[in-house]
Amino acid sequence: GATDRPAAGAAPVPPSPLLAQTVVTGAPIPGLPGFPGAPSGPSLLVRRRDGGDLRFQANAPVHVGRDPALEVVVEDSAVSRWHAVIEPRPDGWWWVDRSTSGSYVDGERLTQYRIEEPVEVLLGHPTAGFELELVPVVGAGQAAAAIARKKRRRTLTMVGAALALLLVVGGGITTAVLVGGDDGGGGGTTAGGLSPENLARAKAAAVYLIAVDESGTPTHSGSGSIISEDGLILTNAHVALPSAPGQGASETPDPDYLLVSLTSSDDDKPATAAYRAEPIVADGYLDLAVLKISADADGNELEDSEIDLPEPLPVGDSDDLHTGDEITALGYPSIGNVRATLDRPLTVTRGVVSTFQADEIVKTERGLIDSDVRLGSGNSGGPSINDAGELIGVNTAVITAGSEDAGAITSGSALIRPVALADEVLEIARDGGDPSYVSPYAEELPEPTDVPAEATFRPAGWVRDGEQGDCDGTSTPESPQTMSVEAGDVLYAEYVVQGLPDGVPIGVTYYALGDEDDQLSSLQDTWTFGEKSVCIYVPFEAPEEIAGVNGAFVVGEEGRVVAENPLRFQ
Repeated sequence: GATDRPAAGAAPVPPSPLLAQTVVTGAPIPGLPGFPGAPSGPSLLVRRRDGGDLRFQANAPVHVGRDPALEVVVEDSAVSRWHAVIEPRPDGWWWVDRSTSGSYVDGERLTQYRIEEPVEVLLGHPTAGFELELVPVVGAGQAAAAIARKKRRRTLTMVGAALALLLVVGGGITTAVLVGGDDGGGGGTTAGGLSPENLARAKAAAVYLIAVDESGTPTHSGSGSIISEDGLILTNAHVALPSAPGQGASETPDPDYLLVSLTSSDDDKPATAAYRAEPIVADGYLDLAVLKISADADGNELEDSEIDLPEPLPVGDSDDLHTGDEITALGYPSIGNVRATLDRPLTVTRGVVSTFQADEIVKTERGLIDSDVRLGSGNSGGPSINDAGELIGVNTAVITAGSEDAGAITSGSALIRPVALADEVLEIARDGGDPSYVSPYAEELPEPTDVPAEATFRPAGWVRDGEQGDCDGTSTPESPQTMSVEAGDVLYAEYVVQGLPDGVPIGVTYYALGDEDDQLSSLQDTWTFGEKSVCIYVPFEAPEEIAGVNGAFVVGEEGRVVAENPLRFQ
């Protein structure tokens, strides 16, 4: 998304020192976008840990960062020069992050956050960041009621139950905060023990993958890693071959081929398409696949000796990882419809190993690496590396909700498939591949269960980020919900599901409103939450230039649509 900056040559005028210590009206800074027609609403109190409370009226945005010209100046090296903007909207104040280092509430990294009650935001780090307290100034009675509601929310469960749903982060599926292009906070060296040389090698070996159907139309995108000089690329099965046994219900078609775009040596430039590749082996359960480059970008067949690739990424030993170890993820996250952005630059995010998730079917305590590293839509299949610059995992999924049993789970928690589990597909690929290979673990999955006639699926409308989990809305094709939406807004489609037995494949496919041929994204899973009433909320990031979106909930192997959830943008 765009970063709020002064126009070229503009000289922002900071508020006077006296006003900075007491009251700031929030008058627009020259060269920055203003909101002259912004509706009046509650004022906002900003409390800094170093003292000096600031109060702003709801007639203009408030900019936060290191730049001394901004309304809220934060002198901290972890904070970007233009870190965030606090926008007055018709439904209240919103915190909108514009940084690379992030904004965090209760340890959760946020792109946007509606400020409904007093909240502490940490800038640049989830626990050690610069702290700002944001307080919407409302009447005493309204404030007391908000406190009471907050207490009730802590003791009541959500409709039916909350849900821990793993969503694949492939091409059009927008489930996490994306990496921006801001100029603050990063500096010129890599974090932790990862040397610039090892990072540069990994960046060169990361590729952008665009799936293309028989008609030549891009359908989805993802990322991958060059693992051999003769054109082998490791990625996710849901990127390379969505129909692989072990994947859930999905309307995403298998590609006719995948365009392979190589990373530019210039960080600001997008990758450029150089080759075509096809899957030669895929494990649908482990969500792993290997591609083989077979032609140039125009479809001219190539011999292995004609393929000119950067140095392959060395494969490390994921079994050597321990909790607390730092890892770096690379990939090509997108916003919205892949067809609108066929070229994009590489992004790099960094985090730690939080824990490992066991897999009963594989019979391992290390089925997935759980990390706080940021993954975005399009990161699927990209590499995660250790500080030696070795491939130790494949970026696969994110946790986007919570569960009654596990409690609250930070949105955006990344799940990375350990490379140790890729041994068999890598061996098959190096021996020439086997397109007929079927994951041995797919046979261990529960037999697909028919959808009982008494199962119900109710579309419960759409909510903004931070409001999900109540499922008290409604939307139908005859009467679509309407909402004021801007490109980049994170929204949630909600559904209430009841009477669905475990083992049924499920999925959600997003289409442009009124155009079922314009698929924006698709995701899939297997139902494992029992037959009680459950509220599901599925994230979607609004792309540009569409009038709205329809979220189709599908069930069964055939992907039958059982609920439509349309939203018209205003």
